[in-house]
Amino acid sequence: MDYLLFILLGVGIGVFSGFFGIGGGIILTPLLLMFGLPPTTVIGTSLMLSLGTSISGALSHFRLKNINWYYVIIINCTGIIGTQIAHPLMIRLDSMGFAETVISVFYVALLSYFAFSLLFPAKKEKQSTKKKLPPAIIAGLIGLGAGFISSALGVSGGFFIVPLLISLLGFKASQAVGTSLASVVFIVAAGLISYSLSSPINFGIGLALILGTFLGAPIGARSTRLFNEKKMKNLLGTLYVCMIVSVLSNTFSLSIIGLILISSFALIFFFLIGKKFIALKKKQGLSSS
Repeated sequence: MDYLLFILLGVGIGVFSGFFGIGGGIILTPLLLMFGLPPTTVIGTSLMLSLGTSISGALSHFRLKNINWYYVIIINCTGIIGTQIAHPLMIRLDSMGFAETVISVFYVALLSYFAFSLLFPAKKEKQSTKKKLPPAIIAGLIGLGAGFISSALGVSGGFFIVPLLISLLGFKASQAVGTSLASVVFIVAAGLISYSLSSPINFGIGLALILGTFLGAPIGARSTRLFNEKKMKNLLGTLYVCMIVSVLSNTFSLSIIGLILISSFALIFFFLIGKKFIALKKKQGLSSS
């Protein structure tokens, strides 16, 4: 029964992953910490899930032609370097008893920045006056940061990559999602190998979650066609706000508040997808008749 629940959780995370371009660790890591698992075990198990969601989501977006392989290669190469920088640091912090605090602070800081940038984007006129680095260098720095965050927090780094591809490199939301998922496959794999050699990983939970994500990711990927750019950005920004509240509530031993908020967002999100699918089917039915 426990594994069935983790499979169902994996389906939900898979839909989120395919739609938002996140590996699933951003959702799973706070949940596993709430369940009382050790931080290094949480990170390793979460990376295992993120690898599964990244592969399944990338395959779905490959079929939709949403992946820019040029940037995938750059982000992967620098991302692997970032994972190897973060891993020994987190092992050291865990031995000192500071790992969970650092994870929480990192989450709140990063999610706050990206939520604000997505919900309140800067005007294009102001952005155009800034002198930008070459796109390849920007992509390399994005990969380096994503790799560090992936190994430090037990996430794929997709929640870091997607908004930066949109804001710094001008990607459409659907292309940013697909490119992000393909980019983080090797980043997550590098982090997972590092943790598997030094920390315990709950392979049973990880495999159950991955099974669920392979069922949910294609649904999420196809759903990106149902929403316009602004709606996708607003949904992603709102998800980040919910995650901020979740992490903060867990820090103050009020984890039930975060769970209720995330569950409410998930229900609304799935309702919107269902509503869009029904409207699309009705439109196709009318056009065929």
